[in-house]
Amino acid sequence: MINIIIAVIAEFNPLHKGHHELMKNINDDCIVILSSNFTQRGSPALTDKFIRADMAVKAGADIVIEIPFLFACSAAQDFSRGAVDVIARSGLADSISFGMEDTDFPLEALADELILRHEIYNAALRDEIKKGISFSKANALALEHVMPGAFDFVSMPNNMLALSYTLEIKKRNYNLKIRPIKRTGNFKSRLIRENVNQNLGMMPEFASDILMSAMRNGRLSDESKLWPLIQSMFIHCGRGELKSIYGIDEGIEGLFLKNWKGSDGLDDFIGRCVCARYTRAHIRRRLMYILLGLNRWEVVGALRGGVPYARVLAFSQRGRMILRERSEGSKIPIITRLAEAKTRRGKFFAQTEIKASLLYELTVERPDMNNETRTVLKFQ
Repeated sequence: MINIIIAVIAEFNPLHKGHHELMKNINDDCIVILSSNFTQRGSPALTDKFIRADMAVKAGADIVIEIPFLFACSAAQDFSRGAVDVIARSGLADSISFGMEDTDFPLEALADELILRHEIYNAALRDEIKKGISFSKANALALEHVMPGAFDFVSMPNNMLALSYTLEIKKRNYNLKIRPIKRTGNFKSRLIRENVNQNLGMMPEFASDILMSAMRNGRLSDESKLWPLIQSMFIHCGRGELKSIYGIDEGIEGLFLKNWKGSDGLDDFIGRCVCARYTRAHIRRRLMYILLGLNRWEVVGALRGGVPYARVLAFSQRGRMILRERSEGSKIPIITRLAEAKTRRGKFFAQTEIKASLLYELTVERPDMNNETRTVLKFQ
């Protein structure tokens, strides 16, 4: 009989010692809800999802479930909604755990107040945005109207994600317990991505071995390889075509068309487009939506219904037992291959996933255009 199962939402891009400590602090069975090949910030992950799923299982995960691209490559609210939705509706976990910079702040009380006083929050947010400041700062200032001290709390990225997860659980009345864990150490995935060889010491040995193997096999991503594709899109797409793409609104298409010709590469182009209204992550996500040709109304309709399936990327022997015992109670199909998605919405998610994975393969030295068709990783 399986008692308590904890779900951890993660990108592991890549997995570092801080992530490993979080996993070791979980004494119960553990499921990792993992981003797909593109991250919440809109960039291709350093390694593909199967390599990161391998790291997750070796770090202690019993099952690794994918967050589909349409939720994984989204702003915090949709990212959180997709991750929490797949946990709750699959019925595979009883609790959710996440790392936070500040576990002493009354997180659940803030979420309760935000739901209760959402009109005050919305009015304050509109007022702050009118001042021309960034959305993240406007959001933090609006939350300060709801609860004193919230500004400093949500100014730290993991705290903001923690609030997003908690809000989704409470708004949807999901029967999930919240178990925050304080982040320790000064380990940053960003530093590893920027200089793998110099910062391998930030990773546990098993994860660094997996990463070095991926490097030798030409499986590390380089998003700058997408720049020629982006340029070609801007050559043949006008404003009208761009505005039909999901997320292309508020005039951002004009900003793109204005800046791409004079830009010296992808990073320079993004830097030219960054402003108070648009962060780097906001811009990167929209570029991925353009490259994938995501129709605005198709995506809006698909997201409205939540996650259509729970796709297993990897499991251990213990994970096999959990799946056998709990899968019958799932409210959504639990699948191992995208071909198993049967509903119209499920097929749309699956087809988008395949396109996103093909796009991802263009960022690595040795592409494998059949990588998405791999079967689930099984561990003894």
